[in-house]
Amino acid sequence: MHEVVVKSGGALLATDTTKFEEYLNYLGLPTDNIIAELSERQVIEQNLPKFIDSLPVEVKREARYLSKFVAGAAIGLFDASLNYVWNEVVLNLRRKAILYGLDMFFDNAVGGSRREQYITEEDLSGIKDNTLINTCRKLELISDIVYTKLNHILTMRNDIGASHPNSYSINGFELLGWLQTCVKDVLNDKPSESAIQIKSFIDNLKISTTVLDKTTIKSMERPLAELSLQNTDNLLNSIFGIYTSEKTGNVVRKNVALFAPYIWQRTSDNVKYKLGVILDGYKNNLHEEKHKLGVEFFTFCDGNRFQSLEARIVSLDGHADDLLEARYAWDNFYNEPTHMGRILSFLQTENDIPSERANKIIKVILICRIGKGIPYNSGVSPGGKPMYNKFFSMLGDQNIINVLSAMHSNEVRVCLDNKLCQQHMVSVLNILKINARSERIQEILNYLIKYQAVLNKIHIDKGYKELTKNHIKLD
Repeated sequence: MHEVVVKSGGALLATDTTKFEEYLNYLGLPTDNIIAELSERQVIEQNLPKFIDSLPVEVKREARYLSKFVAGAAIGLFDASLNYVWNEVVLNLRRKAILYGLDMFFDNAVGGSRREQYITEEDLSGIKDNTLINTCRKLELISDIVYTKLNHILTMRNDIGASHPNSYSINGFELLGWLQTCVKDVLNDKPSESAIQIKSFIDNLKISTTVLDKTTIKSMERPLAELSLQNTDNLLNSIFGIYTSEKTGNVVRKNVALFAPYIWQRTSDNVKYKLGVILDGYKNNLHEEKHKLGVEFFTFCDGNRFQSLEARIVSLDGHADDLLEARYAWDNFYNEPTHMGRILSFLQTENDIPSERANKIIKVILICRIGKGIPYNSGVSPGGKPMYNKFFSMLGDQNIINVLSAMHSNEVRVCLDNKLCQQHMVSVLNILKINARSERIQEILNYLIKYQAVLNKIHIDKGYKELTKNHIKLD
């Protein structure tokens, strides 16, 4: 039996490693790569007291994890010591999450239908350590540098733990460095000012009982504008969750609706598309009320183009049907703008037009734009006309061809013997000319403008057929 005693600065670290190894042998258990070498334990013995002395008395008083760390290091079980400290880090980060706000934390940590399963503090135990530290980084509860360090420590803790066969041994300096990172950068650290500010903002929002006035909303704009992009994304994610929660009262929803568009403008496209996926999930999982509220949120934020492709196709298809029905119904001049506005809420650029519905949308809007051919307002809805022009002004070469194909359809062609409808069609052609890149398409548009008096039968013109044979399929 061999006893090792090392003294340093009045501290005493003693282990009887030989006896312990003999006992493992007696039990038939492995002894190699279990206990750290004496030289590595001496590193701990010589450097640990200085680090412990640097900690405030109030920190050490209840730091049982440090006692367990020292005990593990004393016997040479460095992986156990690391585990004790890591467990304390996890508990500390969970407390930070509770302080920050569980709703916001879970909104950022859990996605899809699983989100509804995470509500209470106890549910934090269902969050994996990697997700925990990543979410804390996103919420600025820890810095990017600390996150990188913790991610490394977690990797080492998982890969060299006692439950994982390996040939790597932790050395004393590594263990002390990891201890310092965990204690100084996490266990004794406080959330950033931005994190605290967001928590306060969310807390006050949730308990608001009166609708915010314009002065109050204006005063909120500056501090919100100073938030980092990550924090602004987190805030948008949270207020979306608040708005769509069935437990939220009308006053709180009204307040969210008042300032959400301001936040929406300052967030990344990534979080907007993510919310679009969540909104789709509400529909697929038959959460009708949450889906309805989510659609409202996207609408008043002017964010419909960030909904999923499937959702946009379905919505645009329905709005196109509604617009066409309004066009042929009574009082169409008044009703068309409402439906066209809903279509445009999904379209900021040409790329937002789903190719699956491009032809239908283009044809319906063209029918409305050329009008009824009557003197009153030249046959076109005054409120709808600038919206229709805006739509055509965003189109590029491929969709310009789709417009011309729509012009040759029976529904449009039948109107083009009317002088007023011809004039409106020429207006559309001139709008399309501005964006047309292809020389051939420019030539086609000029040809149509030149022979505008016969637009209703231009499709049988030999010159036109020759000009368009590679672009348009004519009857």
